[in-house]
Amino acid sequence: MNSIARSVGGLAVAVGIAAAAAVALADQACAAPGRTGASADGSARDSRGPRADSVHRKPPPRAAAAHQGAMPTAAAASTRARRSVRTVAVAPVAAVPTPMAAAAATPGPYPRWDSRGRLITIYKGTHFVIPNRWALWVMKETGDATFTADSAYDLKDEDQYDWNKLAGITFTPWRPDRNSSMVVWRYNLQNGLYEIGPFFNVDFNYVFPTDDQVITVPADQMFSYTVDYNGISVSNGGRTVYKATPADLKPNFWTSARVTGWFGGSEVAPRTVSYYQHLT
Repeated sequence: MNSIARSVGGLAVAVGIAAAAAVALADQACAAPGRTGASADGSARDSRGPRADSVHRKPPPRAAAAHQGAMPTAAAASTRARRSVRTVAVAPVAAVPTPMAAAAATPGPYPRWDSRGRLITIYKGTHFVIPNRWALWVMKETGDATFTADSAYDLKDEDQYDWNKLAGITFTPWRPDRNSSMVVWRYNLQNGLYEIGPFFNVDFNYVFPTDDQVITVPADQMFSYTVDYNGISVSNGGRTVYKATPADLKPNFWTSARVTGWFGGSEVAPRTVSYYQHLT
């Protein structure tokens, strides 16, 4: 009996020792670094499998690249947005022409002058007009004119009744007052109106308009006229006066020229005088 008890006790001791050794070996295996081995395709891998390695591994390179690449893209988009906004802010704004603005910008019949025609000026102390629109070989002269408050004058003597020259045709351009057909005008101090009528020079002889061949117009009212080889007509409103060319006045195209404005008479302009004239 004693021998059997000793045998069982020795077996229990041996089993206890074996169990303690097994536990020690298991602890060493858990604490030791993993060993790498060769995979089937020859690449290195951890012998402990992917589970232990995945806890400490950095993010996969592709995921990191995608993550890092997304930031520049967003930054670039933000930069483009900022540039777009900045460009819009500083870009010049082109004005869109409206019909009214387009009409105002369209040149009128007299882009450099008043719509009443070209401004004709006679400076104080002179006879002649500026500008002078003299021309050769004229068969017909037509136009319209408008006197203003700047056309009035006072000579303070009987020369106030002299006729000033407005337009016409001369057949002796070296001496326009020899043979010519003209539209003439003067300012009436009594009623403040302008008087216009037909006038001829026939070999230095004057053929004046009669009272019924004179029309009167106030300042700023346009009138029209026509001069040709047959005679002269002047129109204002519903009234037209006409005077035929005298028989003794012989028109000659080859020596014809346009008559430009002239103050007088014999006296010069007592002040600077101006009016508007449009040649048609």
